[in-house]
Amino acid sequence: MNATFPDISVLEMDDGGMGSLTIRGRAVEERVERQVAEVTFFDSDGMWVSATLNVDQFDDLFELDVFKGDFSPLIEIPQAFN
Repeated sequence: MNATFPDISVLEMDDGGMGSLTIRGRAVEERVERQVAEVTFFDSDGMWVSATLNVDQFDDLFELDVFKGDFSPLIEIPQAFN
């Protein structure tokens, strides 16, 4: 699913169904600058998943990068993290 908001576009990334999103807001060329948050969890099939939130050189949201250890599609995001 792709969504567009005033001045911001959120698009699914071609990552094999792992759930990554790219976030764009400025008209100039953006690049990932740094990671601002990370969470790891296990998918319902027991496979390890890492999700990182990255910002660009202007400290604006750039992407939500989701990586599943076996590169398979993400099945479920947990409701709560303990």
